Amino acid sequence: MEKVLVLGSINIDFVSFVSQYPKPGETLISNDFGIFQGGKGANQAIALAKLDVPTLMLGKVGKDALNDFAFSSLKESGVDISGISKSKKVSTGSASIWVNTQGQNSIVLYPGANGEIDEDFIFQHEKFFDNASWLLTQFEIPLESIFFALKLAKAHKLKTIIDPAPVREIVNNDIWELVDYLLPNEIELKEFTNTENVLKAIHILKSRGVKEVIVKLGKQGAGYEDNGSFNLFSALPVENVVDTTGAGDCFIAAFLYGMIQWGNIPRAIKIANLISAYSIQKKGAAISFPIKSEIDWKKLE
Repeated sequence: MEKVLVLGSINIDFVSFVSQYPKPGETLISNDFGIFQGGKGANQAIALAKLDVPTLMLGKVGKDALNDFAFSSLKESGVDISGISKSKKVSTGSASIWVNTQGQNSIVLYPGANGEIDEDFIFQHEKFFDNASWLLTQFEIPLESIFFALKLAKAHKLKTIIDPAPVREIVNNDIWELVDYLLPNEIELKEFTNTENVLKAIHILKSRGVKEVIVKLGKQGAGYEDNGSFNLFSALPVENVVDTTGAGDCFIAAFLYGMIQWGNIPRAIKIANLISAYSIQKKGAAISFPIKSEIDWKKLE
């Protein structure tokens, strides 16, 4: 199977489950609390590895005790961690997350060592581009580094896929022509194109050079442009939504798995809808992602 190089953030999530979000100056008692593996890069790498996709993580952790947590959770999930370095200056990235009773989350992110992923770091690890077929990255690391990595990926003939979250101001529009698959949600799509019309927004991004745009629409599902029309694939109904943290990461990894296996966008979106539905029925991000044997593949038909 084709190998994926995941360049991105590695965080530890500190998650409080609350009845409602606290108001300014208010103190609430949480219903539950957990410490989980997080970071969009690590989440997506773990989701891929759980689907038996050969995956190598390229990133940085800090000089604190949290790095042991990150190393062990990635390794136990089957991710190759030989591309991860330790910072000598800053702590491991972290996220403080509140999850309400509807499963929706609110997040405060500390980049930590993720901010040290610079061009030199990527250049020092160029050897990992030789053995991969795909580069998957996100916007939780410096944009200059992402642009450099995309250029390197194209030099090594890798296919590229980007999760453009969180939304960042794109100064160099040359980045778009290096992207084969862009997977924004509705908010990110609007921010990048200044239009609420999904089809128009897709056309704008494609005019900048993006090859394909797959739009994540939450409860509605996801879709892409097909012969001038927006082709929407409905999300699978979930009766009990526990925690949506990491659901987007699970979707992207599952979409990539579908593309590797079948090379077909509609089928890959259906697979992503199916697999990400599992992730919102458990607490935590990466820990909630299903392994391949847990998935009821009959639901695709």
